[in-house]
Amino acid sequence: MEKVRRMSLDCEPLDELLKGGVERGVITNFYGASGTGKTNVCIQAAASCIEKGGNALYIDTEGGFSAERFLQMNGNDENHLQSLVMMEPTTFEEQKNTFGKIEDVVDRENIDLVIVDSLVALYRIKLQDEVSESNRELSRQLSVLSKIARKKNLPVIVTNQVYSSFKSDEITMVGKDVPTYWSKCLVKLEKISENRRNAVLRKHRSRPEGIEEEFIIETEGLSRAEKRREEEII
Repeated sequence: MEKVRRMSLDCEPLDELLKGGVERGVITNFYGASGTGKTNVCIQAAASCIEKGGNALYIDTEGGFSAERFLQMNGNDENHLQSLVMMEPTTFEEQKNTFGKIEDVVDRENIDLVIVDSLVALYRIKLQDEVSESNRELSRQLSVLSKIARKKNLPVIVTNQVYSSFKSDEITMVGKDVPTYWSKCLVKLEKISENRRNAVLRKHRSRPEGIEEEFIIETEGLSRAEKRREEEII
């Protein structure tokens, strides 16, 4: 019998990929290149959580969150914005201070979902000057998220950027082993066309690596993609 509780994203293909949604008590990491839909997944998750009567903490490090987009995804109910707690650090030092407050915010605001979009944007800037210190701090922040997830039995979603190796075309997550270690679930997002995306499971505690699902980014949110015609694949 399935004992692990999950939070549905209200996106059928992603919920199927994740065996019912994002798992409580662990970190789920959506990563991919720019424009692959990471922020749309985060906003959809927040809207879905609040639609069910929950409260969401959204840490936006890139200025990518849009209240208009959030309202499109939850039926334009402006009252739902009151259940969304926003934190918007603009430097890695501010992000460090933000993480020092997360546990208190989760307790005070009765948070049901924590989202960090993106975990590594500000870290990537800081990394240019202080590699070792930045890596230690990134690991500390992920340990804070992991502790909150376990202690409060909450789903935690983070997004991760990627880069290409100079020696090959291999796509690697920023932070490499650090986010890989702390994230119990890794989902790689890929852009297929203007509004079509592919999600590939790269790490999961009970599902095989490599399975994938396609979804469509629409005005009202994320939905199942119709099966591509053979000529589209070619």
